[in-house]
Amino acid sequence: MLFKSKQTVGGAPVWELDTDTQTVRHCNPRTGETERYVFHTDHIRYYLHHIEEKRPDLLQEIVDKGEIYKHLDELDTKVTDAVNRQTELLMRSSRDYQAAVMSGRINQSGAIGNLLRMQAQRAVYDAMIYLWRDE
Repeated sequence: MLFKSKQTVGGAPVWELDTDTQTVRHCNPRTGETERYVFHTDHIRYYLHHIEEKRPDLLQEIVDKGEIYKHLDELDTKVTDAVNRQTELLMRSSRDYQAAVMSGRINQSGAIGNLLRMQAQRAVYDAMIYLWRDE
């Protein structure tokens, strides 16, 4: 779905968000040049589809204010950092992971590490994606 700012430059919206492609476009009012930013992470895709369904008015407001890129970039950074921290905590507390690392079983430690990362993502997404700005 496309969200376009009310403010335009030469008939084109100053800000535009395509939730399907996770793309933000900005038409610089001074130069008329268009910049394009694409977010590639799953959590941004999940967030955009969630907020599009639950609070499209909020998403439109963020686009209209010209804060959409900053908003998504901030969310991307916060979620990535939280997943990394949670994964590290889970790895430190997993006896199976620690045993695999200590014994040099790289494939097993990698597989367990991947499972722990998915567990961390699930927890963080529930807390940050589906609740963040879901006032």
